[in-house]
Amino acid sequence: MSHVSKGGFTLVELLVVIAILGILISLVTAGAQAARRRGAVTKAKTTVSALETAIAMYESDMGEYPASGNETLVAALQDDPDDVDWGGPYMEFKQDELEGGALLDPWGNPYEYVSVNGGSPKHRERSYDLYSLGPNEQDEDGAGDDIYNW
Repeated sequence: MSHVSKGGFTLVELLVVIAILGILISLVTAGAQAARRRGAVTKAKTTVSALETAIAMYESDMGEYPASGNETLVAALQDDPDDVDWGGPYMEFKQDELEGGALLDPWGNPYEYVSVNGGSPKHRERSYDLYSLGPNEQDEDGAGDDIYNW
């Protein structure tokens, strides 16, 4: 009698391999989502910083901050108002970053901009408040995951 061994895997071996692959896939997916979230937060912080620079240049030229409101800010920084003091554009925006003239954060919500010129900033009372509500999309007044300039 000869024993001929058949090449192949047992059901238990296949189940173990599938379980290991499932664990590895879940670890990779979780790591990728965490990296994507960190990237979005970094992008929002960079945008707030770039806007601060553009607003400072605008204020230096025009003698006042742009009026309150996201759409008003975007227009003030990129559209020539036919004023001899205007030295812009101070910042240019991509079409996919705007919706209805408002600059959107990485989570698809408009940045909040409140200026002493037409508003009442709560944190930087003599200039302006500029912030994103962050990943949870809730106004936590600068706490939690809000991204802000104060």
